[in-house]
Amino acid sequence: MRIRKVAGVFLLLCIIIGVTVFTNPFKMVKGLFSNEELASNIIESNEDSEEETALRDTVLYYKDDKGFLIPVMRKIPWTQDRGIAKMALNSMIDTPGNREDVKEIGLQPVIPSNTQIRGMTIKDGLCKVDFTTEFLNYVSKEEEESLIKSVVYTLTEFPTIDQVQLRVNGKVLSGLTFGTNIANAMTRDNINYVSKENNDQKVVVYYEGTANGLSSYFVPVTKSIKKEDATPVNVLDALDALVEGPPEGIGLYTEIPKGTQIIGVDLNESIATINLTEEVLDIIENDQAAASMAKTFGLTLKEQYPSIAGVKLCVNGKELRIGESKTEEPIIVPTFANQYE
Repeated sequence: MRIRKVAGVFLLLCIIIGVTVFTNPFKMVKGLFSNEELASNIIESNEDSEEETALRDTVLYYKDDKGFLIPVMRKIPWTQDRGIAKMALNSMIDTPGNREDVKEIGLQPVIPSNTQIRGMTIKDGLCKVDFTTEFLNYVSKEEEESLIKSVVYTLTEFPTIDQVQLRVNGKVLSGLTFGTNIANAMTRDNINYVSKENNDQKVVVYYEGTANGLSSYFVPVTKSIKKEDATPVNVLDALDALVEGPPEGIGLYTEIPKGTQIIGVDLNESIATINLTEEVLDIIENDQAAASMAKTFGLTLKEQYPSIAGVKLCVNGKELRIGESKTEEPIIVPTFANQYE
């Protein structure tokens, strides 16, 4: 009897080995579990580990301790079967891990904790994103506006997205707690608005800020301008608004010396040459300050002309040599205002 049992066990092992040769081993594993869901999880985990995870340069919008939204380029891991836009938003949710990621640069995630993304579709430039009710867990009008703008600005960084339609638990809400209307699709509009008046004509310029005494970063702000005529806003309008400096008391600064004025701008293909008054000479020997000043000019110009790649600064027509190298090469306009890996 015992011999029969041993023979039976041996025969069973032979059958299993034979089947393994012709059968997907993952299917065998699945069959050995009484809990089919557990087996499925193991299979998916195994397959994911074989996929090559790519890193994509992605601009996310966080907030600093003064409430300004700050664009930061980060490398987001993603795979082809997972939407990078959804992963970008997940990186902005207030979780312990996300908070720790940007703590070093003094910034904070904007999307309330425990928020989940129920779904997302992108078609013909319109992104529809559906959040759980935790998305509405904020306590002030300022937080409400920052939340909406951070989501809209982050998603519209992607070339396939022009507009954003927000939903909560599958529903389109006509208005939020503090009056923000999200019934219609939204586009970029008035990031970090700092002017007291609200004219129709506006420009985006870049100043600098720091959070909690940590490293500095560049901040896009929207300024209202008043023109005597109804002509469209142009590059000179933007640069004039820039050299005015930030309004007092908002916690931003600029390396552009007070009193500096724009004499003229020459755009030659992707290089902009800016002619300035002599006040700018006050900081030209400070390599770091001069480079930051040139960067604010470049980032501001890029809002008007995205193809701008370099900036040259002149005083009375004479080109200034800026930076440690002191070469005549133009200052490169960075692709991203702030970069953090």
